[in-house]
Amino acid sequence: MKLIIKISSEITIKSKFVRKQAISMLRNNIKKHLEFNEIFDYKLKWNWDKIELEANEEKQEKIKSIIKNISWIAYFLEVDSFLLYENDEQKNDKNFIFDNVFKIVKKYYLEQIKNKSFVARVKRAWNHNFKSVDLERYIWWGLLKFWENTKVSLKNPEITVKIEISNERFYIIKSRIEWLSGYPIGFQDKVVSLISGGFDSGVSTFSLMKRGAKVDYLFFNLWGSAHELWVKQVSYYLWKTFSVSYNARFITVNFEEIIQELLTKVNHKYRWILLKRFMLKIASKVAENNYYALVKWDSLGQVSSQTLKNMAVIDKASDCLVLRPLIWYNKQEIIDITKEIWTYNFACNMPEYCWVISDKPATWASLEQILDEEKNISKNILEKSFEERKIVKLKEMFEKDFENLKEIEKVFSSKKDEIIIDIREEADKKKKPLKLENTEILEIPFFEINSKFKNLDQEKNYLFYCDKGVLSELHWLYLKELWFNNIKIFKEIKNKKDCNIIKKN
Repeated sequence: MKLIIKISSEITIKSKFVRKQAISMLRNNIKKHLEFNEIFDYKLKWNWDKIELEANEEKQEKIKSIIKNISWIAYFLEVDSFLLYENDEQKNDKNFIFDNVFKIVKKYYLEQIKNKSFVARVKRAWNHNFKSVDLERYIWWGLLKFWENTKVSLKNPEITVKIEISNERFYIIKSRIEWLSGYPIGFQDKVVSLISGGFDSGVSTFSLMKRGAKVDYLFFNLWGSAHELWVKQVSYYLWKTFSVSYNARFITVNFEEIIQELLTKVNHKYRWILLKRFMLKIASKVAENNYYALVKWDSLGQVSSQTLKNMAVIDKASDCLVLRPLIWYNKQEIIDITKEIWTYNFACNMPEYCWVISDKPATWASLEQILDEEKNISKNILEKSFEERKIVKLKEMFEKDFENLKEIEKVFSSKKDEIIIDIREEADKKKKPLKLENTEILEIPFFEINSKFKNLDQEKNYLFYCDKGVLSELHWLYLKELWFNNIKIFKEIKNKKDCNIIKKN
């Protein structure tokens, strides 16, 4: 299998030095994404405006699904590659080259164009002794001879025969997949993104990744470990899908005491504004000396705290640069993007934590009013929350965080009274179906498991399964906190380490 990875058109406005630097970043990002997904047998070759990737045909679909999520890739072509000629004599023989290309095109497209309209399109790089349009016409007339009801249509063909020629090789284009563009991760400096796990914060975080920023995640925990669990889940997904080449950090700041202060000491009209100011104050302290900007998910006018006047009051809590990539988006546009980047199901099932919202929030608060209300908050409470913050690298968070994850019992086979629950998404199940003899398997996707598990027969034992075990462990923790004790994690045997665990047990 061969993919030709085309870089965003913005490369044309970059200097030679910047272009070379960015290409190097992109190659590194591709390697890290592939290797994170346990793909090691591949070759990368850099050309001036593209990267060629060759890999085993068996890994084709998996590689395509990984590559399309890497920023700065405008699109990639799945191709088969052939030689235009083999020696200098053939190189100078235009008729030989045309015949050679036509034989391959005929093999790929003859049956496809039967009783349909088609056109051939040829793109060339470097110098050749023929024009692209001449080869296109040669292919048209050659194919038309075989079918009576087939015709050429220049404007609206049913099938387009796509050929690219580069130096001494030509490529039959089997498919074209367009995606992110933007810039490669690492092209911009570090930012910290405030993330809540809802529709907006996932998209704002993704937007900075797409522009090449190194994004760390800042989460303000309003209500216990279940809240943190959900947000870590979506953060881990965003990182591993779009930004695995950067060793991102997840920063948790406990806001439970601050919430209590807001509920008991502040006029309900100003709670949301004060909450956002406090978040911004702590975010600014987090950003000192490490980050160049804060990323927020505000959309102008969407809620009371996102009027221009209220945002101006909130921003006066910090001297940091605050980026709001969603400022001009409406809610439906944001939701549409979550469906494109596959965070929609996370956001739909995110528990709602809105105890500080009043029925009549202020939309035109003055700075003087807010500062008067802030005086009611206990001194040093923000400093305490900041000092007690937790920082963990996303790829390591299940080793360093959630101590009670050590209690998880992992098994490699099921017993008669145990039922496996496959919590993967439908696309993952289709790629790699879980098939076990004499074992009952339920299919409940991760975004429904927490609501549906309580309706299952609790006299039975259940084994959660996902490919890497991360989602299984997250949902194990959540249900464990709700006093469900009939859950284990099912693992497939993949390596010697798993075999040693089995022997030990």
